[in-house]
Amino acid sequence: MIVTIVTPTLNAVEYLKECIESARRNATRDIDIEHVIVDGGSTDGTVELALGCGLRALQGKDSGIFDAINKGSFNSSGELLGFLGADDVMLEGAAAAVVKAYRESRRRWVVGAIRWTDSKGHSLGGLAAPPNWVTPAMLACLGWNPIMHMATYFSRSFFEELGGFDIAYKDAGDYEMFCRALTKEPYGRIDRPIACFRRTGVNNSAIHGSRTTAECARILARHGPSSNAQRLFWRFLLKAYFNLGNPDWLLSKVADSTRTTLKLQPKAHF
Repeated sequence: MIVTIVTPTLNAVEYLKECIESARRNATRDIDIEHVIVDGGSTDGTVELALGCGLRALQGKDSGIFDAINKGSFNSSGELLGFLGADDVMLEGAAAAVVKAYRESRRRWVVGAIRWTDSKGHSLGGLAAPPNWVTPAMLACLGWNPIMHMATYFSRSFFEELGGFDIAYKDAGDYEMFCRALTKEPYGRIDRPIACFRRTGVNNSAIHGSRTTAECARILARHGPSSNAQRLFWRFLLKAYFNLGNPDWLLSKVADSTRTTLKLQPKAHF
């Protein structure tokens, strides 16, 4: 089976080699990894690095991260499509776990757990894949996306049926896409971490906080319940579920917030 990994880039040379090598290590006798780089105009050697590693790099202006991911996805050949940020890492055995879950669950998309790391790769805790009884309305009420895009894989046919990501969303396009996917069917759940999400403090959603908040409000209006009481109920329940179900992440968030408040670090990771 061919598994496609799409990585959008823009001046991403600092972390890209580690990303490429992590994807390459996931190839097995039965799984071919097709890693496609979609570059929006880097000037730091990103494209040269990708080409030097033998990858295909699609170059040209785009309308944001999700437009770039769409371009790479629709111009690739894998039966399964995954999305890995240039500063993210696939964990060992991730592709095999994805393919196994895809075949055994008979679902058209699968979601795994992640590990959070800081810019230097130090652990910030883990986040388990959400339970697959979560509905679009519940997910929209939470106000942030717990289905991590670097641990989510779609069958090509399902991705095409959904029309890819809505490029009108610049920061929360994955959140919106996953709500739409849930309106059609639940995902197969992978009960192990399959990727590392590097939190640098300058991630897209962190830089554009107000824009991200506005996009999340649009998602809530479209997919959430009309009742404010229901919205508050599901938000409280899911926040409690994720915090209590991921204690190392909860403790890491508290410590991170404390260090930022005491000015022991320049910016918060979460």
